[in-house]
Amino acid sequence: MLETLFGGLASWGPDFLRLGAGVLFVAHGYPKLFGHPPGLRTLAQYLRSMGIPLPIFMATLVGIVEFGGGACLLLGFLTRLAALAIEFAVIIFKVKWSKGFFAEKGGWEWEGVMLMILLSLLVTGPGHLALDHRIHTGI
Repeated sequence: MLETLFGGLASWGPDFLRLGAGVLFVAHGYPKLFGHPPGLRTLAQYLRSMGIPLPIFMATLVGIVEFGGGACLLLGFLTRLAALAIEFAVIIFKVKWSKGFFAEKGGWEWEGVMLMILLSLLVTGPGHLALDHRIHTGI
C-alpha cells in the first residue's frame, strides 16, 4: 500500500534531502560568519586548539562552506559541488572519531548522518526543484 501511495514520488527524494541539508547548513554557517558568539574568532580559537593550521582562514572557509554551500543546496545550484562532504569527513576523523559514535558522548553520529545525506546528493544530483536541473535541461 505504501509503495502504491509513495512509490511514484521516489524521484523527489533528493529534493527533500537537499532542502533539509540546506536549511541546516545555513543555520550553522550564519553564526560562524556573522554571529557573536560563536563568530569566526571563537571558531578559530577552537581550530587552533586542535592544531589546525591557519585557524582564521580555516574558520572563514568553514563558515563560507556552511553558509554558502547551504544557500546553494537550498537553491539547487552547484548541488554536487556543495555536496562534497570534505568538511564532515574531516570533522569525523580529526575531531569526533576517538569519542565514539553517539552524539551525547561527543561522537560523530550527527556528522555521519550529514555525510550520508551529502553523499546521496552527490550521487543522485539535486532533484526536480533545483536551478541545476533547470540550467541543464534548459527549462
